[in-house]
Amino acid sequence: MERDGKSRVLVTLSDKRLLDVNEFCIYASVGRNTALELMKTTGAIFRVGRRTLVDRVKFDRWCDEHSEA
Repeated sequence: MERDGKSRVLVTLSDKRLLDVNEFCIYASVGRNTALELMKTTGAIFRVGRRTLVDRVKFDRWCDEHSEA
């Protein structure tokens, strides 16, 4: 984390537990439709009211379990 010139704290995606859909697209390097499908498939959806967030830790765990390497 670091501060920019206006006293705001900048948080990297790897430091956040919950990502919004746009952040998740960047994190997973996929488009919006694929991101929405991945959110459902992995069970990493976290809803707060109308907001749809992705639990990054659950998504990472799912990726580790389903990697063929």
